[in-house]
Parts: sequence; C-alpha cells; structure tokens
Amino acid sequence: MREDFLWGAATSNVQAEGAYLSDGKGLNVYDTLVVTPEPGIEPQFCDTSVASDHYHHWKEDIDLMAEMGFKAYRFSIVWSRIHPLGDDEANEAGLKYYEEMVDYLNEKGIEPVVSLVHFDMPDHLMRTYNGFLNKKVIDFYAKHVETVVSRLKGKVRYWLTYNEINLCTHMPDLVSGAIQPDGMSDSQLFVQLNTNVLIAHARAVEVIKKVDPQAKVGGMCGSSPYFPLTCTSEDNLATHFKNQMHNYLMFDVMCSGTFPPYFENYRKQRGIEMDCSEEEHEVLKKASQHLDYLAFSYYQSSVTADFAEIQDPLQKEDALLKDQRRLKNPNLKANAWGWQIDPNGLRYLLNVYYDRYHKPLFIVENGIGREEELVDGKVVDDERIAYHAAHIQAMKAAVEVDGVDLIGYLAWSPFDFLSSHKEIRKRYGFVYVNRGFEDLKDLKRYRKKSFWWYKKVIQTNGEDLKNNIEY
Repeated sequence: MREDFLWGAATSNVQAEGAYLSDGKGLNVYDTLVVTPEPGIEPQFCDTSVASDHYHHWKEDIDLMAEMGFKAYRFSIVWSRIHPLGDDEANEAGLKYYEEMVDYLNEKGIEPVVSLVHFDMPDHLMRTYNGFLNKKVIDFYAKHVETVVSRLKGKVRYWLTYNEINLCTHMPDLVSGAIQPDGMSDSQLFVQLNTNVLIAHARAVEVIKKVDPQAKVGGMCGSSPYFPLTCTSEDNLATHFKNQMHNYLMFDVMCSGTFPPYFENYRKQRGIEMDCSEEEHEVLKKASQHLDYLAFSYYQSSVTADFAEIQDPLQKEDALLKDQRRLKNPNLKANAWGWQIDPNGLRYLLNVYYDRYHKPLFIVENGIGREEELVDGKVVDDERIAYHAAHIQAMKAAVEVDGVDLIGYLAWSPFDFLSSHKEIRKRYGFVYVNRGFEDLKDLKRYRKKSFWWYKKVIQTNGEDLKNNIEY
C-alpha cells in the first residue's frame, strides 16, 4: 500500500455520544427512531441518552486510536447538536465541542474525516417539514454545512456530504427524515426522494468548495454488490437492475451531474414527474465537476433473483426495489444476524467502481458485528480479526494487482457503540465498552485482542495480517 494510505476507523457520533439533550442539543431522527428488529439474535434496543458516553469519553477514545496508530478517523457532526431544531440559529456549545475534537485529532496526527449527515437530522425537521421530501430542508441543510465548514476551515481536509445516501428510500425516516405521504406511491417516493437528497449533496459540495476551496469532498453510499442467485439470464437481468438502482444511481449522478437514462426511463414509464428545476440541474452539474473522491461502506455482498411469478415488467422492477426475500448465497458463511461474509465482494466492488467512475475511492466502513462478553478484562475476538484480515487482503489485491486508486481503509469501528438499530448486543469495535442492555455498568474501555492486531496491521502498512498476537 502507498506510504500515505489512511488506515483508521469510523464512528457514527449519533450512535456513540449519548448526552442526547446536553449542552443545547436537540432531538434527532435517531433519538426518536422506532426500530424494526433485524432477523437473528433477539435484539437489545437501547435509548440514546447514554449510548457509549463518547460525549464525555472522546479524549480517552481518541487516545486509544492514537495508540493503535490511526492515520485517519471518520466521525459525524451531529446536525441536531449544531442546529437543535434545524431551522434555528447555531448552538455554540456544539460547534465548540467538535472544534476541540478536531484540534485534538490534528494534535495526535490523525486526519479528521467528517460526515455531515449521519442519521442525525433534527427531529423537528421531520415532524414539521417531512425532511428531505421538502426542499426547504435542503436550504436548512446548506446553512448547516456552511456553519460547520466555516468553523472548521483549514482543520478538516476530508468531508463526506451524506452518509449512505442511497439508502434514503429504504429507511426514509432514519436516513432522510422523511415519512411517505398518504397517496404517494413507492415509485414516486423513490424518484423524488432520491432526487432531493442528490440536490442536497450537490448543494453541500457547492458550499464546502466555496468556503474552503482546498477541502476534499466525497459522496458516500452504503454499498452491497448484487450477484445472481443462479446463472439464468432472468436472474442476471434482475441483478443488473438491482445494482443500477442500489449501487450505481447515486454515484452516476454525482459523477456526471445528470440523471442516467435507466432512471429517467423508470420514472417516465410510470408517468412520474420529477421536481428538479433548471437551476437545480445546474447545481448537480457543477457539483460533479468538484467531487474529489467516492466513499462507501461495505459489510457484505448480496444475491437476488427474478420474480418469475410476476409477468408485468414494471411490477417486476418495483418488486425488486422492495425485495424482502432475504435470499442467501449458498457459498458464504454469515454472522449471527445473517450478514454474509464475502471478502472478494469488496475486491469486486472496488474494481466496478473504479472502472465506472475513474475517481479515487475510500473505504469508510467495513466490519463485523458480534455478540461479546468481557472475561477477566479481555475479549478474544478472533472472528473479527479473521474478517478484517480477509477483507484487507482482498482490498490489497484490488490495489496492487488490479490497479485501483484507493485513499484509505476505515474499519467499523474503533470502539463499541449502538448499531443503526439501536442495538447494543451487536458489537463492532476494537475496544470493548463495558455496558450492558439495561445495566450501564462503569462504561470503562477495554482493549480487545483485535486492538493489538490492528495496531500491527497499521505499523506494517498492511503487510502483516497474521493473527499471532499474544493476548
């Protein structure tokens, strides 16, 4: 790997901080989220009042990252901590909190990578305006971005406009602060909400580059390459459609500044009018010319198949968009929640994205959730080590054999915190946070075996991936 490769990890602050009404913070969509359980282990849903108490432990947590040798750390600035209602004035206590965090990271030699929307839209914007389905919220967001970037200009080099933007219609309340209106079809929601969040992304690019022309700005998707369940042409066609709409649509627009023919065809065949003005089209085009890199999360690959029982082609496409069959690849193992483990899916995705877009790529999330317990002050997480080792090996092949231009690898996550489903049983971190479901215990931090392994990986620039740690 190149000498300036950015090894590190990533956090969602809204899932980690707690202190959910401290120092002027307002409620956000994650705080108020009503969770739908994932299949798998019985969940242990938590509220967000404490989480991992990162709000009060952030220096300790960053010290542990520095001890591991991090070159970069991705975190999110919680929108409702800066603008508690979203349509109000900035909260100085929130700005000061993140500025101190950024200053401390720079002092430790860790590159800050900052996400600007990460499940943290102020709840008021959802209840009052219906989130990004209302273009007034795009204006509020642009103001928020300008406030944050102006405060951190020259201190943050890498910005991400919007976390997992392509999931906006899959989890609209959490990802985009939107609730599907009565009378709006799934297809209409898909067309207009995707359009609006892309405009929001483009406005953010515009603002960031205006405030700090030296900043590097990336778009970010939650990526899972789809493979056909069988080798039939029908399953391959279904897979092609699914990849277009899930993995390519957002990046296609971000990189070209125009809506691709397959998306335009989808809406026109259904008679859907898209609300996107000439001025907004121009914003999309200009933003595409200033996008520096593409970032994505990768946890697993997926498989899909034709809906053979559906004859109407438009109904078939809509069924694929809303597919809840949870088809499994028979060639892959999975964690306890059914997330299938496919390291070479990451290599495949890196190649597809680089061949398609010819932009530097950045892996900003990759990890495995496990149920873990502290035993004599230790957590032996060999399964996590094996997961990361295999994915790093696949990543290295994409770079060193296939020629992909890759900025860095940020594991999910540096320490334990709530999952996107507010789940504490599923842990991802290199550091164990001592809390249970109902018993908060002492919230003390403990280095897992993977902590020492990842430290060695970073020290050797990815050359030594062996699990030979004495622990």
